[in-house]
Amino acid sequence: MHPEPNELLRMARDAAGLTQAQLAELANQQVAPGTDKTGAMDADYIGKLERGVHRWPNQEYRRALRTVLDAASDAALGFFSTRHRAATVVISPQRGGGGDDVERKAFLRVLAGSVAGLAFTDPVADFLAGSGNQEIARRVGHSEVEQVGHAARMFANQDHLFGGGMATDAALTQLSASAQLLNGQFATAVVRQAFFAAVGDLADTVAGMCFDAGLHEQAERCFRFAVGCATEAADWSIRAKALSGMANLAVHQARADDARQTKADDALSYAEVALVRADRLSPLVQAMMYSRYARALGAVGQAREADCLAAVGRAEDSFAASSGDEPAWIRYYDQARLERDNGRALLGLALNGGAYDEAERRLRRSIQAFPAGHHRGKALAMANLATLTMSHGDPAHGAELGGDALAAVGAVRSDRVSDAFRQLQAAAAPFRQLPAVRELHGDIRRMVLG
Repeated sequence: MHPEPNELLRMARDAAGLTQAQLAELANQQVAPGTDKTGAMDADYIGKLERGVHRWPNQEYRRALRTVLDAASDAALGFFSTRHRAATVVISPQRGGGGDDVERKAFLRVLAGSVAGLAFTDPVADFLAGSGNQEIARRVGHSEVEQVGHAARMFANQDHLFGGGMATDAALTQLSASAQLLNGQFATAVVRQAFFAAVGDLADTVAGMCFDAGLHEQAERCFRFAVGCATEAADWSIRAKALSGMANLAVHQARADDARQTKADDALSYAEVALVRADRLSPLVQAMMYSRYARALGAVGQAREADCLAAVGRAEDSFAASSGDEPAWIRYYDQARLERDNGRALLGLALNGGAYDEAERRLRRSIQAFPAGHHRGKALAMANLATLTMSHGDPAHGAELGGDALAAVGAVRSDRVSDAFRQLQAAAAPFRQLPAVRELHGDIRRMVLG
């Protein structure tokens, strides 16, 4: 039996722009300072690693290669202990065999590595390396699919009610534990596909929680992981949702980032990719994707105002066409959230002299329709409306709306909500001489930003 090539190592070397000889030389330099030995790797040895002849270099060699290739773990370079490795992956019949399958399996290990390290431990690397002699090949069936799906809905509900906040660490740990099973033994190819979809759904949920908690680096890594899992599962809706989440994150970062235009362009690119093959998305999923596309267009500026308004229209048309036969993860997406998302999409334009009436109307309708208990979504819409009103030259009413928004925050702890109030403070700055505005400024600092 021929050894399986280590495509992870080869791809990491190619990404670094190194030949096998150059990698060996640089890695040898990393070995020497940490030990009283000199590294003895050469191009031939690196070649054997890439061909899979050796899969578990000694500890110093692994450390040196991780350092040179900037890898987070041994697993990220395709290294594992052959003495303990028992896990296999069921290959879907339509994908089995050939070079494409080698690339696919390498890709899956990269995905697993991207989650490792987000929580307090690195369970993916531990699992692949077979440390502690306790690991066995875990069989994955319908029960595991159901459990991961339940975890995704539980964390999503927590997020809607209270924001990312306190549950983020627990969600990251759950995602890492679920990621371990991507190299498990699947009962059938159908179960395998369903499990990847469930992990993708969970990863997207966790990404949103990290985003809400202000953990942007972790959010982006989880969003990318979700895209990869959904792609492997051929789940177009989760793939689109994760890509649109990356678009929203980039829009959020654009306001505070020095490279504002670059972030806005990134947001637009992610949103456009999310709509590739929109015909495979259900009407309600399309509605969410078009509203997020509209927000990315709004972030670009007035030059795309007509396109932004058109995307808002597409979102509303798609929402009207929904029939109830929708994925479980999007059933929360109601009229209030559609109106809020479209109002926020138009907010950037309105603050620069564009579609004020369109933005105001949608934000007001959203506030009236939000379900009880979902404080974060309502507080965001209310803070945005207060900002819009303040910027439109009505500081007294803007301050009143801002006070209502503060009252709506409740127990929510959300970096996105805090950012919306910072935006309100900036809009109120020209009117600080007014007592109501000064009072609002102090209340925001004390209740939200303190």
